[in-house]
Amino acid sequence: MSQATDRLPTWDLTLLYDGPGDPALERDLDRIVPLARSFRDAWRGRLAGAGAPDLLQAVEAYQEVVRAPLGPVAFAHLGFADDATDPARVALLQRVRELATAAHRETLFLPQELDRIDDERFARLVADPALVRYRHFLEQERAARPHRLSEPEEAVLTLKDLAGRAAFVQLFDQLTASFRYRFEVDGAERERTGSEMLALLKHPDRSVRRRAYEAFTAAYEREQVVLTSVWNALVLDHRQTLELRGYDDPMAPVHQRNEVTPRAVETLMAVTRDHYGLARRYYRWKAGQLGVDRLWSTDLVAPLPGPEPPPVSFDRARTWVVEAYEAFAPGFAAIARGFFDERRIDAPPRPGKSGGAFCMGVAPDLPVYVLLNFTGKVRDAATLAHELGHGIHFTLARAQPLLEYSPVLPLAETASVFGELLLARRLADEGLEPAVRRGLLAERIEDIIATTFRQNLYTEFEYRAHREGAGGYLPAERLCALWTEHLDAVYGDTVETVPASRWAWSAIPHFVHTRFYCYAYVFGELLVLALYRRYQEEGSAFAPKLRRLLEAGGSRTPGDLAAELGFDLEDPGFWAGGYAVLEGLLDELESLTGAKEG
Repeated sequence: MSQATDRLPTWDLTLLYDGPGDPALERDLDRIVPLARSFRDAWRGRLAGAGAPDLLQAVEAYQEVVRAPLGPVAFAHLGFADDATDPARVALLQRVRELATAAHRETLFLPQELDRIDDERFARLVADPALVRYRHFLEQERAARPHRLSEPEEAVLTLKDLAGRAAFVQLFDQLTASFRYRFEVDGAERERTGSEMLALLKHPDRSVRRRAYEAFTAAYEREQVVLTSVWNALVLDHRQTLELRGYDDPMAPVHQRNEVTPRAVETLMAVTRDHYGLARRYYRWKAGQLGVDRLWSTDLVAPLPGPEPPPVSFDRARTWVVEAYEAFAPGFAAIARGFFDERRIDAPPRPGKSGGAFCMGVAPDLPVYVLLNFTGKVRDAATLAHELGHGIHFTLARAQPLLEYSPVLPLAETASVFGELLLARRLADEGLEPAVRRGLLAERIEDIIATTFRQNLYTEFEYRAHREGAGGYLPAERLCALWTEHLDAVYGDTVETVPASRWAWSAIPHFVHTRFYCYAYVFGELLVLALYRRYQEEGSAFAPKLRRLLEAGGSRTPGDLAAELGFDLEDPGFWAGGYAVLEGLLDELESLTGAKEG
């Protein structure tokens, strides 16, 4: 290990259970299904005619059923992420999923019976003070009524997901976690994980960057039969579900789940397309800095010429991040420190471990965990700030009951991206030399490009592939062609797409795990830019406003929360305001180097 990565923390899952053999884990597993059956026996047939006190009792009993599997779910998922090659961990995850699915089947009557309440009476019930804490949950259940199937049909779909969609997701995770790469850099050859290979896209040598990415995608190309089959199976599964539930658009159920209007998303994506020229402007600037006529697609995150920033130790990254949150709000910093003090972070890259980074918060009364793959880069400090932002969000949302706890996806990135901006502000005060400052500003711009323009192209590619997939199986070559076409829509003539990039679609886990997830990144980034601009205007007076937004968890719609801050999500001008911030950053970057767009 390098000096920057030789003291990396590993997480302590005993905050959940002492281990796979913990009797408490077995007890919790054994009560999942019986608790759900007791709920069914107590309430089935009673909800449609229940008054507010009885309905409150039923909702709270249902909440207990939902809570029952979450401790085992968190433990199993985190263990699987720790080492997806361990058969015992795979088996535990499968067992937990099966029990949770069986319990869920016992509760399918609840939304069915809520649907049978007439509109006038339902409005009176949700307005009753006894149910105010669960009003949003009940109203969202009601919103799904036009697309709900009968209870037996819902039970069949639940079983289908376990043996179908969930199985394909697990296959993708296990297969890609098993990839290993023998790769030589600077005269030394060793085995690397996928995360370590992608980290080489920051290598100063252009040929190393390209070779590393070619080696990385070659593993996916070799498994194209399996990966293309997984893709098509999930598209087919989604299409069948759309038909059964009566949706007319592949993204419609996602909009409903995200609690945003189709018009807001269409506006967001159209405004983003209209600003692709900002990405091309940056790539032209970067090509000039790198001394090449045109970037390769493996050069997009390449380091700029000049002194390379020294490796960043985990301790220093931790200090930066905590200080950044402290400057914004001491309460945020206190929450962040808790992750380190209670060992709820796992940072070392290792074989079998999930790539990338994530934060897992599943219930208000359970510990929140963060997974990283820390390689000693400044970028890793930004990732730490990002994931701890999620952790702060999950922690503050404990003000809500479980059924109102988790924010919808478009709001899920709010605290995390805001944390990255706070870190950028902290590093601006670090007294770094001009070349390093220029590099950090360029990285911030690249982050915005990646989480707006690139995520928008992901969404448009996925949508197009789902549309074309309605006509039958899409072969790998067609998926590669679609992917390249959407890359070119962003890059124009400023970037040469290297052949290896055509396989990148098969390596993006969001397409597998959560359909049309990626527009939430665009939403979150632009929303945060607007929030951050408000913070710059208001200073410390803004912190309580952001805290209230985060404390809301999943109890309010994005539109309602944005409206409280004076934003309209269907207004093109709102989204364009985020790109005005990006344009300002580009102006600043060009002024540092005396380079203007030609």
